[in-house]
Amino acid sequence: MAEQIVPPFSARNRGAKAQIDNAFLETARNGLLHLLYRLVELNYVAGWQEITGELKRIVRASPGGERNPREAAQELLLVALAWDKVFDFCERLYSYLTKEVGHWEDAWVIDTQKSAVQEFVAAELQRLFLEENLAFEFSDGSVRRRGRRNTANQIVGADLVLGDPRFASARAHYNKALKFFRNVSQPDYENVVEEAVCAVEAVAKVLFRDGGRTLGKVVNSITGSDEGQLPEPIARTFQGLYGFRNSGEGVAHGGSDGGTVTKELAEYALAVAASQIVLLADLAESSKEETPF
Repeated sequence: MAEQIVPPFSARNRGAKAQIDNAFLETARNGLLHLLYRLVELNYVAGWQEITGELKRIVRASPGGERNPREAAQELLLVALAWDKVFDFCERLYSYLTKEVGHWEDAWVIDTQKSAVQEFVAAELQRLFLEENLAFEFSDGSVRRRGRRNTANQIVGADLVLGDPRFASARAHYNKALKFFRNVSQPDYENVVEEAVCAVEAVAKVLFRDGGRTLGKVVNSITGSDEGQLPEPIARTFQGLYGFRNSGEGVAHGGSDGGTVTKELAEYALAVAASQIVLLADLAESSKEETPF
């Protein structure tokens, strides 16, 4: 059974800050270098010569010629590789450079299967990605974006709004939604939807205190055609997400016929909820009466 990767304290404590999606910073490269040292020590890869050869292949440098393969590998990894090529190397490290570990008696005896070595590498890469707050995950031998770029951008906008101390409850709900979505080994997409909608509801109740005790009532109270109100078609988007939260299969009070919550729907709920949080904040700001002089 694959090890469940629990995010380190630094990752859990940073909350919903924007993930890094266009770089592989020096700290992450150093972390990867530490992993390579460990793999060579465990004999999980053939050695520094093979590591250097693969790095040279990826960067398209001429093969051979290095006097010290370990130093050459370090130079290539820390300096020469573009950030996206480092992710290419992570995939090749898992699929190509790993090997089984064994010894000779009367015949070759396997001590550690290659699949077990790959499981170790995958777990360590995933842990590194979490520690470095990268917007990617490592699973099944491949690097995958945890969420689409548009979703990440929407989350950043919501994060700015939720920094207001008035929205502590909403921020807690939205951070839970992100945690459920980003859990690589055990994602909980139903709770992503529930917590994301709870975050919108909490923001709405703070900003429009006279609107009611539920998101539906608040939205109804601010729907209209006047400036500072939600146009009816836009209001229906709030009602739609709120309705899915109440009817989706396994979500809140949802029944078995409300629709299955897939990863794609969960990410959609995250992005829409983030946009709704920003919109509600903007709407409340625009509806403030100007202070007379």
